Amino acid sequence: MSMKRKKGFRRPSRPQRTKKFVVIATEGKETEPRYLEAFFTPRNAETQVKIVPNPKHESKPQEVLARLNRFFHRNYSKVRGDEGWMLIDRDDWPVDELNTVYKEANKAGFQALMSNPCFELWLYLHLRNHCPFTDRYDCQKKLANVLPDYSPDSKGSFSLQPLTENVSQAIARAKARDTRPKELWPTRQVTLVYKLIERLLQALKS
Repeated sequence: MSMKRKKGFRRPSRPQRTKKFVVIATEGKETEPRYLEAFFTPRNAETQVKIVPNPKHESKPQEVLARLNRFFHRNYSKVRGDEGWMLIDRDDWPVDELNTVYKEANKAGFQALMSNPCFELWLYLHLRNHCPFTDRYDCQKKLANVLPDYSPDSKGSFSLQPLTENVSQAIARAKARDTRPKELWPTRQVTLVYKLIERLLQALKS
């Protein structure tokens, strides 16, 4: 026989969450998460960084957005100040698909950042100024020539130190090429990853 609750009894309320989260979904399973490790905030920081898992290597832009949507709405909320970001590559994805993904991301309140032709352009800008690349493979090959331990065949084992030492140069170089802010997504060889990194650097300082 269950005991009656005492008059006026109330369950203790859960403490309200005060931290904010920057939730990031990436196209790549290795390169992007490896790089972003350098910008994780301490556990006691007001802003925390979370990477959306990608166990099945779902890399299509629509799949990246879908993973972000599921993960974000299951665990986080824009009402509490949480943010959703997604990093995708230009690659050879159809224009119609990219247009749709960007419009859906904007509607959901997420920040969609493209690297054209690929994320490796962002890494390359830490070490050298931009040079034209024929495609993503050419970009990865030239990155391997300047970044210790990076290989197109082993993308998650590169050295972070040469990159973290030159973040400000990479931001400046990326900004200098970002001259068409009204484009839905960059149609030239541009990387917008600098916007996320500026946000994470801000979080590290807070």
